[in-house]
Amino acid sequence: MSLSLNSVNQIDSVFIKTYGSKTPLWKYYSRCTLDLIGLRQPVEYYNKRKRLEFEYQTLKLWISYDLNVPEVIRRNSLDLHLSIIEGNTLYKIFTESNDIDMDLFIKLINDVNYRHHLAFKYNEPKLCHVDANLRNIIYSNNKIFHIDFEMGREYESISMWAQREISKLLISLLNNIPVSERDNVFRLFCNIYEHTSVVDSLILSKHGKIKLNRHKDSGNNNYALVDLARDLQIHKQNK
Repeated sequence: MSLSLNSVNQIDSVFIKTYGSKTPLWKYYSRCTLDLIGLRQPVEYYNKRKRLEFEYQTLKLWISYDLNVPEVIRRNSLDLHLSIIEGNTLYKIFTESNDIDMDLFIKLINDVNYRHHLAFKYNEPKLCHVDANLRNIIYSNNKIFHIDFEMGREYESISMWAQREISKLLISLLNNIPVSERDNVFRLFCNIYEHTSVVDSLILSKHGKIKLNRHKDSGNNNYALVDLARDLQIHKQNK
């Protein structure tokens, strides 16, 4: 979860994204000091200018690979001017329907699978969208667009970036669709997503907690990472 406050205003068909902070001043300045001396920190703990620079470079990278993100119209010292993406967030689409749009979900997982292929092939971890919750993904003109790139761990491996993306994405989805649709989501995900080592590493990282929670009902309303790892393990075994 980002600790920054992102202000987005619409002016003449342009989004102006500024980089502030809800963090108490003492904590904010302590993090700036840690950042200044080079201590490794999550991207969301960076100071304003470094967060802006990270998002700017990420957008440029995605555009260079013809991936769907807002166009950078102008960059200032404390804000980015971005093009508007006309469409609905996946959160709005999936939560306003009683039945999940499986064709859209297939498009979504194909998008993730393709980007992760590029990330591993070209050693570009930023092609994984670490904050891939449903509110940061827009469906526009039959295309998947991603927004808001202020999270990451620049010191982690591509595999960890990929794990973070699929975890955030699937948990966000599974917490916002009918419980009865979860089996279909796992079946399609396991059939489409090709990077099995990423899924295996995610399952392994939660192996101990899976054993402790093996009898837990996955139909609860607070679906979390251990639930995800356990259910991925079950569906992989049944594949």
